[in-house]
Amino acid sequence: MKNSALAKGRPVNPDKQAMQKAKLLASAEQLLAEKSFANITIRELAQHSGVNSAMISYYFTNKEGLFVALLDEMSTKHFTVMQAITQSADPIKTFIETILSMLNNNHGLARLIHHEFLSGNSAGNSSGSSTLSDIFIDRFPKKMASFIPQLVKNNTSIKDGRKAKYAAFSLVTMLITPFIHKSIRQQAWQISDEELQSPLWAEHIHQQFMFGCNSPSITQPEVLHSTGVQSKENLS
Repeated sequence: MKNSALAKGRPVNPDKQAMQKAKLLASAEQLLAEKSFANITIRELAQHSGVNSAMISYYFTNKEGLFVALLDEMSTKHFTVMQAITQSADPIKTFIETILSMLNNNHGLARLIHHEFLSGNSAGNSSGSSTLSDIFIDRFPKKMASFIPQLVKNNTSIKDGRKAKYAAFSLVTMLITPFIHKSIRQQAWQISDEELQSPLWAEHIHQQFMFGCNSPSITQPEVLHSTGVQSKENLS
């Protein structure tokens, strides 16, 4: 009797289940481009997708589970593309263009980063989700942190692992900051969304990054007396 009640109204056809899950995930992504995770309701998700709200708990346990599944889907898709970048003629430039395209075409991800992970909502605030934050860090920043430093070492003059990590972090910051601080970019700097979609912006980031990587202070060994230790020549 209990199992019969649980099954009532739920599709048994695997194709229909896959279709409903896909609709819910697509709606979650689309709504995220319009408002923060905390302000998206289960009712909105159901209305937007045309799927009964009970299906959210059936497929994903709760709203948070739906967005965790969305992050998993995004991560798999984007890092599959990342692996192909290493085979391109200019991997660094291709990486920059790929990330810019991802952020320009997925405003919801930038919104999620800003509202849920950078504003402090996820820590000690009922409007955020520590689980969602942990999943995001695991699926995106940690994967980036293991991928980009090696890309830098293989395609720039930087060969030191620590410096490659610093350079990789700087590159990610250069790419993401204009999207997560959209209002400041638009109102103070008068840089439009269309400009971020232009090849000129990608070229600007690429030139700035490569100039920094090829700077003598970055590529040459550290000078001993910069730390207060004099070389033998100076002591003699």
